[in-house]
Amino acid sequence: MGNGGNCVEIANVEHRVYIQDSKHPDSPALEFSCQQWQIFASAIKSDQIGD
Repeated sequence: MGNGGNCVEIANVEHRVYIQDSKHPDSPALEFSCQQWQIFASAIKSDQIGD
């Protein structure tokens, strides 16, 4: 993997998943339930989400 500068931070806190642009740590994070995150991650792993 190269260093394209497209990095995110992902945190699991009290049954919620937070995603934030690592280059802008003061920006607001996106918040998902664990169930929403699992659905999203499964879709990516099974190639259901395109480029």
